Amino acid sequence: MVHLDYLQSEFNIDLINDSFDELPLSLHIQLEKEMYQFNDQGNLNPQYFNKVYNVAISIFDELFGENDLLFVVTIVRSEHSLQRPIGVYSKYSKKINKYRLNVKNSKDENGKVIQYSLETKKQHIEYKKIIKAICNQDFKSMAPRFNDKYSSYPEIFFINKDFIYHIYDDRGAFLLFKDERKYEKFKTKYSTLMVGEDYN
Repeated sequence: MVHLDYLQSEFNIDLINDSFDELPLSLHIQLEKEMYQFNDQGNLNPQYFNKVYNVAISIFDELFGENDLLFVVTIVRSEHSLQRPIGVYSKYSKKINKYRLNVKNSKDENGKVIQYSLETKKQHIEYKKIIKAICNQDFKSMAPRFNDKYSSYPEIFFINKDFIYHIYDDRGAFLLFKDERKYEKFKTKYSTLMVGEDYN
């Protein structure tokens, strides 16, 4: 389990309650700056989504090696009792062992908060489909998507000992680093995609 006290001590963040915005080694990436979700005819723009997918997946591939241990943490908010995890793990994880899927329940002012955590490797998850599902969350006609019938759409975090990668939807992602050198490296590489920066 990715314990809350570990995240607090190593990254200074509580995934359930805190924001990445104000943290010193956090980068806010806009996955596509020039195109929009809809074209001039009001239809979904496949070029936009392909660009978003490619950028989000490329960042993941750069962060995680094939044999790196990582945690896939999912936070779900629901007014209902969820008897089983939403499809993030059953659909998109290979060699899943139910005894390695950890669950933590809590509450906030809006209802139940459930945190699922799976320790796995990049090669054992269909991360490209997971990333696409995250980016598709606001567009019900698109696939893949997660089942959000009884809950809010899940918040998903990819975590290892050095960083946290959180794609919140098609618009963007946060990267949170422990090491300042890695932070500066990524900040330079993705400077043109940084939120708030204009390089046109």
